[in-house]
Amino acid sequence: MMSRLPTLTRLSYILRNKCIERTQCGLKKFTTHRYYTTASRLKLDSQNVVSSYFPDVTGYENVYVHDFVWENIGKWPNKTAVVCSVSGRTYTYSQLRKTCARLATSFRKCNLLPGDKLAVILPNIPEFMIVALAASEAGMTLTMINPAYTVYEIKRYLELSDAKAVITWSAKYADAQASVRENPNIKLPIIIANDSIDSTVIPGTIKLTDLMRDDIEEFSVSQKTGVSFEADVYMPFSSGTTGLSKGVQLSHRNIVANLQQIIRPELYGPVEATESYQDIIPLILPLFHIFGLILSMNANLRLGNKLVCVPQFSQDGFIKLLEQYRPTHLQIVPPIVQILAYNKRITPRHVENMKTIVSGAAPIGDESISMFQDRISDSVIFCQGYGMTETSPAISLSCDGAPTASCGYLISSSQMRIVGENDDNRDKNLGPRELGQIYVRGPHVMKGYFKNPEKTAETMDGDWIKTGDIGYYTEEGLIYVQGRLKEMIKVKGLQVAPAELEEVIRACDKIQDVGVIGVSHDKYGEIPKAFVVPKKGIKIDEDELKKFVAERVAEFKQLGYVQVVESIPKSATGKILRKKLEEL
Repeated sequence: MMSRLPTLTRLSYILRNKCIERTQCGLKKFTTHRYYTTASRLKLDSQNVVSSYFPDVTGYENVYVHDFVWENIGKWPNKTAVVCSVSGRTYTYSQLRKTCARLATSFRKCNLLPGDKLAVILPNIPEFMIVALAASEAGMTLTMINPAYTVYEIKRYLELSDAKAVITWSAKYADAQASVRENPNIKLPIIIANDSIDSTVIPGTIKLTDLMRDDIEEFSVSQKTGVSFEADVYMPFSSGTTGLSKGVQLSHRNIVANLQQIIRPELYGPVEATESYQDIIPLILPLFHIFGLILSMNANLRLGNKLVCVPQFSQDGFIKLLEQYRPTHLQIVPPIVQILAYNKRITPRHVENMKTIVSGAAPIGDESISMFQDRISDSVIFCQGYGMTETSPAISLSCDGAPTASCGYLISSSQMRIVGENDDNRDKNLGPRELGQIYVRGPHVMKGYFKNPEKTAETMDGDWIKTGDIGYYTEEGLIYVQGRLKEMIKVKGLQVAPAELEEVIRACDKIQDVGVIGVSHDKYGEIPKAFVVPKKGIKIDEDELKKFVAERVAEFKQLGYVQVVESIPKSATGKILRKKLEEL
């Protein structure tokens, strides 16, 4: 296939009058008056298929996830791998590796076989990481369940995943027990992971610590049982914001490929540890979500970094974490960016060591970033990532000065096309700056939905995955995501992105939070409706807010309705649950 590269252009981005230089210890900052420049990174063929600008990744085809994570452990065996921000419980890399190997051995001795599904219902504690890596080594498939779920939801996910065993902690035991009571697939009593703070013994359960004892012989289980590199290693559930959740089958090859695609010096802020340096990254994003599991946990363990587990997020706990651990990088979601920007208790001293902040899982605009830069620091680099559970998860990343509104560049060994959704361009591959649905293919794309061939067929177009996201790419190769296809509001036949209106409304100084959906309209088909949370003590005038929006957007994007609510329903990763808004 002949590739056609557009004329290379040079774009200049002023990063607050600072030039950024990458060093072994992260991103070194200089106060200068030079521009940060970058050439076009768009590789476009005659069929309008975009290929990644970066060199292809290799060697992922025959590597297990745990082996990839541990490959360089000999460089930093005595460095801290993980510490719990609540209990202070700490593992060095050597201790973590040995503990995972012992637990993998115990899983096999408990008759948990390669391919069996292990359900973990845990907060962000070190034991979650141990279980995840041990399950990989035992050839099992880890399925992750949100600890906030009800008995009904846990029961449903256990049944959907065909789970054979459940690991939780004492606070969730009653719900877990009620969920497995009539489940014939469960092989073992519930395994309880308690920390040093909570040493509760629950009769009829297995203590995780008993499966990790020092006297357990270690051996590489997966190597001895011939587990395929195409075997499922993780089975998270796709977001339920647009329909029923589905088990996503991600293989060792999928995950190792995506880890290689992510850990590039141009795209990933944290760097590999040395004798004198180690990046510090809080594990704030839930590990039951693919973003936290892959980008925060596995990628940073591979690099030898220090991870700080955050079992439960709170603003007070977050501020204490910033003060105590002085993190060098943050990997978070937009609501936490807003806390950094607007909480008056957070000051420049809290981010003295911070080099990058990566936000993902939901869009974030310039308003919160500008507030952070004006009030806290203009030297921390803000980056956005784009991905989905079905792509292991990263599709694009940027850590090198791309505009903050963009999602950066397509990762290595992958391709993308923008497919038209309107009558005049339906099913056509579109060119730069033309809006359509994002299709992606590469080694990180899922195998399919577990026991759901119909939904798999709906989502896949050959080896291309239809992301369900609306976006476009520029002449420079930058990717912009405008919203979800099913969330797009169609007014008079024109598409309106809820995320765009939400960003406009957030700029109003009376608004604390906002969510936008489309509602039926006899004349226009649909019309936007905003659910708004006013700032404390503020009363919202509907007409005044409508006028505020009308002055900033085209006529067809203007608000039809405004409803004041106490909070905007969101997932654990910050995505607005628009179906919940529809119920309101």
